[in-house]
Amino acid sequence: MWAGSATAQNSKEPHGFAVVELFSSQGCGKSPAAENEIKLITDKAVAEGKQVISLAYHVDYWNKYGWNDPYSDIRYTRRQSNYVSATSNDEVFTPQVFINGAGGFVGSDKAKLNAEINKALKSSPKQTIVLTHVSAVVNDTMTVGYAASKADRNSSLVIVISENKTSTRITKGENIGKTLEQENVVRLLQIFPINIAKDEIKFPVRKLKPGNGFRMVAYIQNKQTKKITAATQYFFK
Repeated sequence: MWAGSATAQNSKEPHGFAVVELFSSQGCGKSPAAENEIKLITDKAVAEGKQVISLAYHVDYWNKYGWNDPYSDIRYTRRQSNYVSATSNDEVFTPQVFINGAGGFVGSDKAKLNAEINKALKSSPKQTIVLTHVSAVVNDTMTVGYAASKADRNSSLVIVISENKTSTRITKGENIGKTLEQENVVRLLQIFPINIAKDEIKFPVRKLKPGNGFRMVAYIQNKQTKKITAATQYFFK
């Protein structure tokens, strides 16, 4: 159950990558269209061997409008707000997308998505990160080993566990009557210092039991600019 595989920028000639972070909500009527566009683009890129990693963070500020999104978390709302501040965007909204820590545009904008993802893929990674091992859960905690190309006190190691596919019948709010089939839904988020290049960290799973259908994404992110300089992913089995 705990074995997996990882992909990372650790070849002799690193290729670019795109971490696509969508801030979404099941209560937002415009979010499903953005999720669909990102799915189509991501699926095509992955089929072509390109490293496009999409993540959907469900914010909690839509919950007050009738539908309580079961995957929403105030920490994801704060993350979005921090992005908006760091990137000098004018507002927080859904569906909003950031790619490799930059952007802040409407997630259903197909042309913009393609352009920004292709731009990211053409860039050479500034750092590398690999996950050396991921343990089974013991006392509600996983042990995760990582190796980065260098220590970086100006950056953080962001680790996310996402669920590949979820299905939710919506009975209130703007999407009432719909069954939302969603992908890459963020279930856990933890941020760690990266003061040394190689280390082991403890990752609390908060009663989640990640197995087949889940993955772990790890990336290095500048604390001030929010730029993502390396990324990798690990697929649970």
